[in-house]
This record gives sequence, C-alpha cells and structure tokens, in this order.
Amino acid sequence: MMPPGALQIPPKHILAAIDFSPHSLSALKFVSPIAREFHSTLHLVHVIPPAHPALNPPPATHSEIDPALRQKTEQALRKLMIMPAAVPQRVWVLQGEIATAIEGLVRSEHIDLIAVGSSGKSELKKFFIGSVADEILRAATCPVLAVGPHVQPEGFLEVSQLLYITSLWEESHEGLRYAISWTRRTQARLMILHVIEQNEPSGGAEEWLTKYRRMLRNLLPASAGDPADPVLRVEVARHVVGRILQVADEIHADLIVMDVRPEEPWATHLRDKVYEIIAYANCPVLTCRTMRGNGNASVGEQDEQRRKS
Repeated sequence: MMPPGALQIPPKHILAAIDFSPHSLSALKFVSPIAREFHSTLHLVHVIPPAHPALNPPPATHSEIDPALRQKTEQALRKLMIMPAAVPQRVWVLQGEIATAIEGLVRSEHIDLIAVGSSGKSELKKFFIGSVADEILRAATCPVLAVGPHVQPEGFLEVSQLLYITSLWEESHEGLRYAISWTRRTQARLMILHVIEQNEPSGGAEEWLTKYRRMLRNLLPASAGDPADPVLRVEVARHVVGRILQVADEIHADLIVMDVRPEEPWATHLRDKVYEIIAYANCPVLTCRTMRGNGNASVGEQDEQRRKS
C-alpha cells in the first residue's frame, strides 16, 4: 500500500469532484480517457455542504443525507458514467466540508489523482478558481489535475509535451518526479522551466543563465539520461505568469506540472502563482504537494533521503 501523497503512475484510483457545473464536467472529460486507458477505478464524488457549518467540521458522512436527495444525486452521477463496463466505477454522495470529505475519500480509497474543474473567476485582482477547486487544492495530499476555463477537453491522451515549472526552492520536487514518470511511460517530451522574476538583462547574461541551467540539470536523477532528456529553459521576465503561459503556448504544452506548498498554495509570491496559471492556461495544470526535504537535491537524492528516513 502506497502512503498518502505517493505518486502512482499509472493511477489506479482517480477521483473526479463533481458539483454538476460545466467546469467539473469538463474535468471529467479529461480523466475519463485516462481511466479507460489504464483501467483505473473512476470515483465520481459529489459533496453536499453541511446543514450547519462548524469551525471544526466532523468527518464527512452519508448517513444523515436525506434518502431522496441521496438517491437523486446518485442517479445524476450515474448518468455521467460513459465508461465501458470493464472500467470499475463508483459514485459517492457525501455531506460535509468539501476538503474534509474529499481528503477522507482519498485516504480510504487510496486515490492517486484528483480531477477538478475551475471557473477562473477573479475579483479585486485576487484570483479564484471556484470554491470547490479552491478547497481541494488547499488540502489535497495527492496530485490534483485542475482544468481551467480556457481548456478545450479534446484528445487529452495525446499528451506529447509536458511543461514542469520550478522556482528551484521547493521543499521537494514531486511534480518533476511525476513528469519524468509520465514521459517515460508515454514517450512524451518534457521541458523544465525556471523564470527569474526581474527586468530582463541588457546583455552579457549567458554565463549567469548557464548557472541556472546547471541547477535545473542537478534536479534530474542520474538515470534520466536517455534519448528523451528534458529540455532545460531559463527565462527572465518582469511578469512571471505571463512568460510561463507564453512558453506553454509556444511549445504547445498539453500539461503543465507544478509543485505546491500545502500550507499556502494561494500565496502571491513566485512559487505559488498556481491559481493565476490555472485561470489562464490553455491546458490542464497538475499540482503535486511538496514534502519536507532538501529543495536543492535531485529527485534521485530525495528518493534516497526518503529510504533512509
């Protein structure tokens, strides 16, 4: 049994958080082909808000839900099941706080991947991606696939180009580990990108940028040297998110992969521009929760540290 938060490629259990909005249905369209391809169990989950919200929410439950409401919701979820019968599928109707309910199911059903749709709404220059996606991203201990409002849900299995974004100072690089595993299995290409947030240098910066490229190379495990070696790219830009999205469009990225800090994925500094990227990206964004460790160590070195701990 893999511990919570462990990266599983291919995913054995996929959870799609459904609130019946167009955004959540869009996310379902993306993960359904993945479940079909890898014969994963697909869990469709709808969480009914608690009747009386509490400061310390109790575990989610289905025993207190009105039977008629539960039956109606389960029927609506089953209508969304367009998968072949050979693919295991389950529906869940729970009541409670969204993050608590989802995380409880992640642990009890050993979920490897959560899919959630985002509305990309913004207000007072603070970015939101919808209340459901917002709460799940804050609390999830496994990778989350967020499908934003600018994503066209077509041909997701044709993932030929991944873009991994790093600030170089993450506590660990779970996202890079996930991206490398994905490319090895699917023969997709991988670009690793670091954007330095400042005005572009006027000239003579090649030696300076070479140092950052070396830092990117040092993140890779020793066994990464194969014909599908990642492309390493360092950019300098005043507006980091804009440059990230520009690069993603330039290379026709099918998936953006990022690491997030569990305690503050909504922060506004460089390494946590997650919401803004999700809101404007033309492809899905996969976020992986960082773990305690040496952010400067390679993926291989971090694996060794885990084995010794």
